[in-house]
Amino acid sequence: MEIRQLKTLVSILDYGGFAAAGESLGLTQSAISLQIKALEKEFGEDLFDRSKRPPRPTARAISLARKSREILRLCNDLGSSADEHFSGSLQLGAVPSVQRMLLPKALTELRKTNPDLFISIHTGLSGELTRSVYRGILDAAIVSEPSKLPMGMSWFPFASESLVVISHKKAKGDSVKEILESNPYIQFKKSTRAGELIESELKQMNIHINPVLETDNLDSIWQIVSSGMGVSIMPQHIPDSVIAEQLNEITLNTEIRHLDENPHDKLKPRNINIRPLSKNTVKLITGLVKRSADPKAHLIKVLLQALKHE
Repeated sequence: MEIRQLKTLVSILDYGGFAAAGESLGLTQSAISLQIKALEKEFGEDLFDRSKRPPRPTARAISLARKSREILRLCNDLGSSADEHFSGSLQLGAVPSVQRMLLPKALTELRKTNPDLFISIHTGLSGELTRSVYRGILDAAIVSEPSKLPMGMSWFPFASESLVVISHKKAKGDSVKEILESNPYIQFKKSTRAGELIESELKQMNIHINPVLETDNLDSIWQIVSSGMGVSIMPQHIPDSVIAEQLNEITLNTEIRHLDENPHDKLKPRNINIRPLSKNTVKLITGLVKRSADPKAHLIKVLLQALKHE
């Protein structure tokens, strides 16, 4: 019996079939079948009912997979303690919005304990990044909460934030409903998790918008609204991060100023109003998604701990 055979068995159960397990492990379906046949020969019994399509695991296979997970975890922990510094690479996906504030400090912490680690960042939308993790292209990804996860995937939430309405100070309307219904609406892509959440909340609030532009770039939405083209809804951290960056810029660039001068007065754009979307506790949840059985689990654990402390 070999560790790789146990890993293959666990992957078949996690991913729901021989072909999907092969894709996740970078093996052909024939190679997967050979490893399982070797296990079956060693245990003297079939581990899958091949009369079904796809083949279904037997009770013995399920029991063996449960014990194999513990063996794989112990092997992973042993490797981590034996080699304190990981010198390989980490393929990490991240939605654009987290790369501004959450990711930099977390990656710095990860590099402190793994100075020889090479990190490759892949940008995309939550859905496509999650699929890339599932297929083994990425080791992990920081994404918005998925509505459904494929088998063999794990989700670890670490942050939540409210949705806010942003509008030009010259925009029509006083209440949130009036602002959103009386002005052109700059829409965050509806196919994203944030877009789905915004659309659902608008329906619940019985607000009818007039979309004139759709984009998946939150920074672009901020700039478009500041130009006076329309209004929008976005996660709270975008306005927060813009203001934080501007305050830092003011601190660096303003060496001498009058004592009664308020640095907040210099914030740009000064023409944007920010309001909570609603009094409800609707939240956009961000987390890390990974494969349940992953040889780089110790690295991902360090990254997740750093993200939780941001």
